[in-house]
Amino acid sequence: MLQNYKEVYSLEESLNILNKYANELTEEQYNNIKSIICGFAIEDMYLNEEDILNGIDIQKNNKTFLEITQNYKTQWGCL
Repeated sequence: MLQNYKEVYSLEESLNILNKYANELTEEQYNNIKSIICGFAIEDMYLNEEDILNGIDIQKNNKTFLEITQNYKTQWGCL
């Protein structure tokens, strides 16, 4: 079952979500994810909580990009 995450419409909202998880991350992990968030924001694309949680999982080596992508493809019926 898919969990619905609230849409995000600003850089500030994305950074506020990241800040909720800051105590679970090293400074390097936090800065890596913040850099990604800011990079997307330049293009007016804002990461929601699901995107940020995926980034945290990747930074902590809990999941790979490929695993996350395959999960989406399965949920969307592409596999």
